[in-house]
This record gives sequence, C-alpha cells and structure tokens, in this order.
Amino acid sequence: MAQSRWERLWRGAERAYRRRGFERETAVLILKCAIAATLAYVVAYLLGASTQIGFAPFTALLVVRPSVYGSVLQSGRYVAAVFAGALMAGVGGLTIGPTVWVFALVVLVALIAGQARFFGTQGMQVSVVAAFALAGGTATNATDLGSLLLMVCVGAGSALLTNLALAPAVRFRDAENAVLDFSDSLRSLTGEIAEGLGQGKEGLETDYWGQVADGLDGTARNAQETVQRQEDRLRFNPRRFLSHKEPSPRQFDTYRDWIQALSRAARHVQSLVRTLRTTTRSGSRFSAPADAFLRELAPLLERASEIFQEVHEQEETAYSAASDDLREMVDDALRELDEVRERVRREWDEESWSVYSALFTDVERLMEEVNQGYENTERSEGR
Repeated sequence: MAQSRWERLWRGAERAYRRRGFERETAVLILKCAIAATLAYVVAYLLGASTQIGFAPFTALLVVRPSVYGSVLQSGRYVAAVFAGALMAGVGGLTIGPTVWVFALVVLVALIAGQARFFGTQGMQVSVVAAFALAGGTATNATDLGSLLLMVCVGAGSALLTNLALAPAVRFRDAENAVLDFSDSLRSLTGEIAEGLGQGKEGLETDYWGQVADGLDGTARNAQETVQRQEDRLRFNPRRFLSHKEPSPRQFDTYRDWIQALSRAARHVQSLVRTLRTTTRSGSRFSAPADAFLRELAPLLERASEIFQEVHEQEETAYSAASDDLREMVDDALRELDEVRERVRREWDEESWSVYSALFTDVERLMEEVNQGYENTERSEGR
C-alpha cells in the first residue's frame, strides 16, 4: 500500500511537471506557502521578536492563496480579525487582569464580533487571538501585544509579496472553454434525444437522458467557478500589465451572461425529458406521445443540437450577443417549429395536445434562449 501511495504521488508530480491542471496548481501553492513562511520567519528573526515570532510564518501560511486578489482579501480580513481580538484581550488584560470571568466575557464578545460579515471566513480568528492572548499572558503586556500584531503584519506582508512575485497567469481561454464545454454538452444531449425520438418509443432512453440533463447543473456550476477563478486571478495581478493586450474584465460578464442563458436552456431540456419520462411510464394520467409525433419532434431537437454546435464552433460565447448568422439559424428553426406545431394541432386530437404543446414549448424556449438569452439576462438584472 505504501508503494502505491508513492506511485500516486510520483504520477501526480509528473503530471504537475508536464501539463497545467490541478496537480500543478497544488504544487505552486505549496511552493508559495513554503517561500512565504520562510520569508516571514527570517524577517521576524531579524526584527528580534523572539517571543511572538511564530505568528509571522503562521499568518503567512494562513493567507497565501492561488490568486493575488484572494491573498489580499484574506490578509486584510485576517489582520483585521487579529487586531480586533488583540484589542478586546488588551482591554480586559491591561485594565482588570486575566481572571476567569474576564476571559469568559472577552471570548464571548469576540465570538459575537467574529460573526460580522466583514471578517468572512476569518471571523473565528477574533476569538482565537483573544483567547490565546489572555490565556498566554500576552494581553497583560502592551509590548507583547504590539509584538504579536507586528508579527501578524510581517506574515501577511510576506504572503502578499510572495503572491505578487509568483502571480498566476490570467487565462481567458480557460474561462471561455468552460462556457464552450457547456454549449457542447447541450449539443450532445439534444442530438442524442433527437436520434432517439427519430426511432419512436423504442428509441426513448428517458432515464439516461434525465441523468445527463440533471448533470448539466454541475456543468453550469463548473463554468461559473472557472470564470470566477480567472476573474480573481486578474484582480491586482501585476502580470496583466506585462501583456501586449490588456484583458478586459467585462469579458467575464459576457461569459456569465452566456452561462445564464445556457443554464435556462438546460432547464428547458430537463423539462422536456421529464415530460417524456412522465407520459411514457405505465399508469400515467397523460396519454403517451404517438410514434408519429415523436418522429415529428426529432428534427426540431436536431435543429437545436445544430444551434449549440454553431455556438461552440464559432465561439459565440466570446461576444456579448448572438451573431447575425446564429440569430438567423435560430429564426429558421423557430419557423420550422411553428409549421410543425400547426400541422400537429390540425392532425391530432385535443386529448394529446396538452402534452404535445408542452413539448413544443420547451423546444421553442430552448432555441430562443440562444439568441434572446443575453437580452433576458440584462432585463432580469435591471429589475
């Protein structure tokens, strides 16, 4: 077992060396932490703060983050939390002394203060520092308190310097690829559904389609997280000024608009699959769609698949609105849908129409999200 662990570790190190990915980002973060902690320790040692020296590397390890922005944010919150905790401990320790009731009162107040949204994930450090300072005797000595705060600032400063020196590259392509992958997932699923519908009831794989459709929620979250990660890398990053082309932060807003539009489209696919699954199960109170209708619906899903393929191949997600070619493609598909809907309305009975109408509506809205999704996003944000 020990050998297999070493093998996995070696393979991870090899992947980190050969290509970008999770392993390389982890390796870089480990290197940053080691450099920041060492730098903080050396500076603290040179300053001669022997009693509180441990706070410098400890702080550096806590606030190093993959991005400069993340490190700045966590450094600010951590330093603020430490100062707040030290202030509370000092008020009690310097005026009254480290008695039990003072300790309990200060920790209680620190715990309440740490709930403030301003401190974020560092809120607990308010009470930790207050308790440590009182229990360790630091709160009874103004010099020791000042030394503690100085070491915290040294650690935070070392972390920031390390992050600036080893600032990550901003990769717009990673963010764009995440959105394009979302579009490609929709293309693949709608294409499979179209192929299945073309075979009538025998081609229905509603359970499988349902699993894939539900998985699109995870694809959307991954795209959002990737865009957010690259946006964080851009903030306060000195490498952006070394680029020949200044990256625009607005590009991330464009990616988010497309993700929202594609997410709404995914929900319409999920609704369509649920309708097919519900109506084709035994015991359903709705009549199952006829084979002839499913074959009428198949080309419309194929048009939807082609639309998502166009989004992917032409990299439409790089633009704030759908191109004229894509809009024309969607309009043609919607006209075809209207023709099929009118024909079905004339030829099928009213009993089946409620189900057929729901399926047509899902396909229609699925298509409309592509060329109207950006405008819909703007309207929803303006409300």
